Amino acid sequence: MITKRGEIKKSLQKKGFVEEKRAKHIQYRFYYKNRRTKIYTFVSRGAESKDISRSILSQMAEQCRVSNENFQKLIDCSLSDAEYVKLVSHLMPRCG
Repeated sequence: MITKRGEIKKSLQKKGFVEEKRAKHIQYRFYYKNRRTKIYTFVSRGAESKDISRSILSQMAEQCRVSNENFQKLIDCSLSDAEYVKLVSHLMPRCG
C-alpha cells in the first residue's frame, strides 16, 4: 500500500494528473486527451517521505471520484489509465 506523499504524487502524474501549485497545497488536476477535467485532488506541501493518513487517502479517493480501493489501485498502478477513464467517463469533457 502506497502512503508516502512523494510516491503518491509520482503515481498521479503517471496517470495523467498535472501538478498545479496553490498557496497551501499542490493540486493535481486530471487531463484527458489534453483537456482539463473536473477531477482533481490536493496534496499538502511537506516532506516527500511523510505518510499520508488513511482519512486523507479517503478524501483524495472521493476527490478523484473513485472508491478507496480503486484509488489505492490507481496509485499502486494496478488500475490502468483506460480502466480509470472508464470509471470516471461521465465526468470527461465531450469532444466535438
